[in-house]
Amino acid sequence: MITVEKDSKAEEIFIHATTEDLREFAKQLWAISEKGDVKGKHKALLTADKGEDSELSTQLQGEPRQHSIIKKLTINCRKP
Repeated sequence: MITVEKDSKAEEIFIHATTEDLREFAKQLWAISEKGDVKGKHKALLTADKGEDSELSTQLQGEPRQHSIIKKLTINCRKP
């Protein structure tokens, strides 16, 4: 599970993950890109919803005063 955070000015995004979780995230991105190739475009939503399909963590990893958790990550993919 990865943690996605933004800084207080929303100018920088931070991704916190173990090496294994980062590889799994890369696999998810690859699968999204393949669906985009087949369909011409594809949209995927990763969430921190409580439940079995939760892909994002809600555990803050950065500085509490400077970072905040991103609970939904939308990835839009399209063919060039």
